[in-house]
Formats: sequence, C-alpha cells, structure tokens
Amino acid sequence: MSVLAVSAIIYEAPAASAYHGQATQVWSATLTTGNLLGCLNSLSGQECSLTSRLTDDDFTYAGVNYAFTGMVLVNGALSFALDKAIPEDIQSAGTLYVDGSPFRLADATFSADDKTATWSNSGLSWSVGDTIQVRLTAPTSLPCERLPAGYQIVLGGYLDAADGTVCANSDQYQLGVTLRDSN
Repeated sequence: MSVLAVSAIIYEAPAASAYHGQATQVWSATLTTGNLLGCLNSLSGQECSLTSRLTDDDFTYAGVNYAFTGMVLVNGALSFALDKAIPEDIQSAGTLYVDGSPFRLADATFSADDKTATWSNSGLSWSVGDTIQVRLTAPTSLPCERLPAGYQIVLGGYLDAADGTVCANSDQYQLGVTLRDSN
C-alpha cells in the first residue's frame, strides 16, 4: 500500500457562534390561543391538530415526520411537545421563534423522553384570542465531500463507510487527512 497524498495542515473549524448562526427553517405556523394559552392534543377543542389552533402541526426533519402535541404558556413557562423525541441536533443548536423572539433549545429543559422542551421564565404574555407567529429552525449541516475511488481515510475527520463521504466536525480543530491507495 503506497501513500499517495499526505496532508499535515491543521485548520480551525468555523467558530461555534458562526456555525450556530446558520440555520434552516424546518417549520412555521400561526398559533391562536383559546381558553388554554396555546394548544394541547390531550384537551378536546384545544388540539394542535386543529388548524383553528395551529395552522400547521407537523414537519419533516432528516426524513422523519414530527407532529406537535402541545405548545402552551403557563405561568410564564413556555413549552412545546412533539410526538417523538426532539432530534439531538435541534436540542443542541435549534431555535424556536415566538413572534420573533428567539428561544434557543440549548437553554431549554427537556422531559425525560426528550419530547417536550420548556423555558421556565419566557417573559411572554399571551391572552385569549391572540395570534402568535411561531417557527422552528435547525442547524445547517456542514458539507461532506466524497473520496476518490480506491482511497481510504487514515487520520482525521470521520468516514461514513457506507458511502465514502468525509465530514468535518464544526466544534474542534481538524487534522488533515492522509489518503492511501487501498489496493
């Protein structure tokens, strides 16, 4: 096996603040409050699935469909719940916007099953009949690059063995990659 290319370049990945500033909107809707300040699927007439409460109650992220089962404001605490665990990358770098105010999911408290996120002191105040614009963003993925046929990773980054892509890690320094002919 001969070494065809060697890279010993160390570079700094983008700053965390720059990376986390890049986001993709995965969902948006209008929430109309009723007697319950929000929507909750367990209460008849207050369900998030009613378009009179929440104009869009589901979204697809990373090929998985999620549905909102609750979004409420109770004693200043803002909570939203999904029918499945909130994806880890959204938990760590996603943002819920409520009438333009950002609520970073990294600052939320999560239920044991990771289906509910809560901010205990949201600073929000809603009244019956309010219409509230809500949207959820997720971090934008860093690009991956495909290795040339017949090459393999020896050091640095990580290799997706299934399809030969090399992905960067945005939160740490990376060491260049040594490529070897796998023949």
